[in-house]
Amino acid sequence: MVKQERSGRTRGNLIRAASTVFDQVGYERATLLVISELAQVTKGALSFHFAAKSDLARAVQAEACTTSGTLLAQHAERRGPGFDIAVDMAHTLVRLLETDVVVRAGTRLTQEIDTPDDPAVHCHLNWLGSLYRTLRRARTDGSLLPGVDVRPAATLMMSLITGTSSLTRTHAELAFGNSPFSSRESAEQRLTRMIQLVRPALSGP
Repeated sequence: MVKQERSGRTRGNLIRAASTVFDQVGYERATLLVISELAQVTKGALSFHFAAKSDLARAVQAEACTTSGTLLAQHAERRGPGFDIAVDMAHTLVRLLETDVVVRAGTRLTQEIDTPDDPAVHCHLNWLGSLYRTLRRARTDGSLLPGVDVRPAATLMMSLITGTSSLTRTHAELAFGNSPFSSRESAEQRLTRMIQLVRPALSGP
């Protein structure tokens, strides 16, 4: 049992170290040597758990989907207007992208390596599916306006999430010069502003 616990901790450390490296330099530039050094394990120990860098990347993607999917499932179980729950999901995902390096790395890897169309490892499919199901619920409970197509509505929400994260990391506020919106905003503040713009078209005033 002690050996299994130690093995589990080592595997977890490797996944977190790999996430940090993938997040910083991307998949191609990441090396197993740097990852093993950051995790403070030998390359032999790394190879015992992960035979190749691709295996380690897939483990990062899987954990990112598990972490984010668990939180989305908790939101989906709540009572209340479906549209409001979808908005809360969006805020949760943006917050995760800001604070959880494994989730952030998992989504970056989705863009950089060939990823199966499987929500268990493809975070964007996982998230889009959750948003779609929640907005279908919103159409049923009346919190989504009649006539709104659920698929593009879910795609729009997904675009707000990924766009918010991308703009925050590129210091988009510099493009606004001396406008009132040029001050540094958090990702969630930026998302709130954008949802305020699209809410009337999706859910009414």
